[in-house]
Amino acid sequence: MNILIPDSWLREHLKTKATVKQITEYLALCSQTVEKTSKTNGDSIYEIEITTNRSDCLSVYGIARELNALLPQFKIKAKLKKIAANKKEIPPVKKGLPLKVKITKPSLCTRFTALIFDNLQIKPSPKIIQQRLEKSGIRSLNNVVDISNYLMLELGQPMHTFDYDKIKRATMILREAKKDEKIVTLDKERRILPQGAIVIEDGASRIVDLCGIMGGANSEVNQKTKKVLLFVQTYNPLKIRQTCQALAFRTEAASRFEKGVDPEGVLLAMKKAILMFEKNCGARVASNLIDIY
Repeated sequence: MNILIPDSWLREHLKTKATVKQITEYLALCSQTVEKTSKTNGDSIYEIEITTNRSDCLSVYGIARELNALLPQFKIKAKLKKIAANKKEIPPVKKGLPLKVKITKPSLCTRFTALIFDNLQIKPSPKIIQQRLEKSGIRSLNNVVDISNYLMLELGQPMHTFDYDKIKRATMILREAKKDEKIVTLDKERRILPQGAIVIEDGASRIVDLCGIMGGANSEVNQKTKKVLLFVQTYNPLKIRQTCQALAFRTEAASRFEKGVDPEGVLLAMKKAILMFEKNCGARVASNLIDIY
């Protein structure tokens, strides 16, 4: 799998005087192959081929961490910068919005976190986020959806946003799909699900998410959305891969989940998402954190 990483974004996480040429050469020599570099608006973009066994490198932070380990071997100083969001505490909410969660089989989902935000203002993302997404090969949509894509690229942790008001009875049940169940995904395609695919149904027994691959159109965030339910999870990699193969359908999120995502990175991604929702969307946390581990 190839990923695109802007040099300016990489250096936000790694303090080093290494040149683009040195980073390209030494990363390829010791770790992941840099297939080519290009220039976009004065920024160098690395196109890096990530081997299947190194899913920890499928992010800007993952590559920064890798370079932090290998550049000193070539007498080049490097220092990995700490992610400030990691220090943030998630405060309890006295009268939070409700959400009932049931996971029918723990092996399907090793870690499940969810948080609700309200007071949302849907609008374009800040320019720097739009530019970083576009340089990385992802189209900017709006400030809510962009947060999930941005953090997937930055931290390697896929996540998904739902319109909370579209989740019937504020209930979510994570289970395996039955044979020939159907979902209309966000790309408006009607998909017949293979038996055993991981799905989430709401309190009205509607499937609202094809887990780890793509959400359902019936719970989509749009311009009228006022409350967002954010999921940050890790799934059984084999199940995700089997479903992708059966459907002949793979997304950026699925490409990461099927290789394995570190459950210890889930809470960091959630904490940074909180900061971005507050800053970019004017949102506030409206529920207590659900964290099933």
